[in-house]
This record gives sequence, C-alpha cells and structure tokens, in this order.
Amino acid sequence: MLSAPLTLESIESFFPERTVTVEEQSDELGLNPAQRHLFRKFHGLDTIRYDPEMSLYDLVLPPARRILEQTDPASIRYLVHARSALEVAPSTIDVGAEIRDRLGLGHATAFSVTHQNCASPLAAIDMVGELLRADGDPDARALIVTGEKAFTPILRGTYNTYLTGEGAAACLVARGGRGPRVRSYVSRTYGEYADGIKVEPALIQKFSDQRPRMMRELMTAAASLAGCTLDDIHLILPTNPNVTIWNETSRELGFPPGKIFIDNVARYSHCMSADTLINYVSLREEGLLEPGRNYMFVAIGVGFTFAAMVFTEGGR
Repeated sequence: MLSAPLTLESIESFFPERTVTVEEQSDELGLNPAQRHLFRKFHGLDTIRYDPEMSLYDLVLPPARRILEQTDPASIRYLVHARSALEVAPSTIDVGAEIRDRLGLGHATAFSVTHQNCASPLAAIDMVGELLRADGDPDARALIVTGEKAFTPILRGTYNTYLTGEGAAACLVARGGRGPRVRSYVSRTYGEYADGIKVEPALIQKFSDQRPRMMRELMTAAASLAGCTLDDIHLILPTNPNVTIWNETSRELGFPPGKIFIDNVARYSHCMSADTLINYVSLREEGLLEPGRNYMFVAIGVGFTFAAMVFTEGGR
C-alpha cells in the first residue's frame, strides 16, 4: 500500500458570466430593505454570479475538463461529486455517474459525498486519499468535482446569513504527486444542530454564540495534527457565507487583519461546496501562495459539521 503523502495535483475553478448585485438577488427572493442592508453593509456581499439558464453540468464540467487536459484521463480511478445539497437532480439520476460519463471517464468509480454540506469537499479529499492508499497504485488519481445549482429559495439564501452564488471547482488528488501536500484533516459534527436549515431559532442563537470557540478548537487541533501552531499558518482559506463569521473568528483567535482570506465574499458570495477550492485558485492567480508555506482550508457545513485541512504549498 502507498504511504506517500496526499497531494492536490491540480485545482481549477469556473463561474457563469452573468453577474447580479446583492440587491437584485434580494429582491428576487422577496427580502426586505433591512435584510438587503444587512447583507451588503455588515456581511460584506456585493456581486453574485448567477445564471438560471445554466444547467448543473454546464457549471461543474468546465473546471474538471481543464484538469483532464493536464493529466492522463486513464489514471483517474475515482470521480466524486462533493456537494452541499442532498438533492441536486431527480432521484432517478446518479449525478456522480452522469458527471463521470460526460467527462469520458467510464472506467472510474463514481459517487457523491453530501451529508457534511459545505464541508463535504474536505471530507472527499480525505476519503479518496484513503482509497488511493489502499489501492496501492502510484499512478492512480481521484477527481473531485464541486459546484451546484441553488434551485430553491431556501438554498439561495437563509438565516440572514448568506446569499448563494454559482461557482464550481475541481481538484485532482494523488498519493505522492506534485502540488500542495495535505498535512492534516480534522472534522467535528455537532449533532444537536442536525436539523440544519430547519433548526429552531433558539438553537441558531446558541450556535452563533458558541461558533468562535468551536472554530478555535477545530483550527488549533488541525494545526497541532500537522505538527505546527496557528502562528505557522500563513493564510486561512474558508468557506464564504459572509465576512461577519470570519471577523468574529479572527477576534477569537487574535489573528492579524488579512490572515483569513475573505476577498471572495464580495466577489462571488457563497458558492456552497466550491468555496474553499475557489479561494485557492484566487490566491494562486494573485500570486499569494508561496512554496513551503503552510495554509489551512476551513469549512462550515450546515448541520453542523466543521472541517479544517492544513496543507503545505508545493513548488510549481
């Protein structure tokens, strides 16, 4: 079996061309002026990519195809659709298998990861890493695809916490490959909030009060497992519900301004399962990823599952 480190060989993202403002999205959802003000002035949202004419496959296939242009498709052993929503298509359709077949990867094993909501992509990375290790083939790869259409009002915005944009990302995972090296993965689920978007308002308030402490414990554990401290983490790449959550986390942990990357909240809003990988691509394109530095993905999944993954950026 392979004992080589888990690596993220390639990461790509994609967005619809169509852009709407926070106010346009809010009006379409029937939100009141106070809610529109909350999202823009306090939560930091500005523009949102949203194209109702685009299908799920139109959204998720482009970044996966870019990755396949850079690698041998025959090496893909697993195809995973990691998503937030439990239902993204009629029950008669196996979305993972459909994505696999549209990519011409009929030889790969396809499945979906869903129940950790926006933390599902990090779980998928860890999961396929174990599958590749057990397979023992040094040339085998796994392709993780993220992105989904928010097709109901409650998915497009809820809790006065986020408005959903559309964006997708894909990630090629290997054992012993080039690219960022995964150093640790920590996941914690708080079952008392398992009703997710249907949870009682009193529990939402309790969760909001406890969230900074939960984040501190999670992130500290992930750094420790990676053999470092939070001071050794150069930048944190989170999910993007709003800036309020991450400003509270920064204060709880005593972080300096800019340590948590939140620029994409205003650019794209919350792209559900794809946020963390989208943030990686943005930092790479802006030249803000330095070889040898430690970084951390952090995800909050409604339900509530928190996940953190430390990685060391590789030379390219």
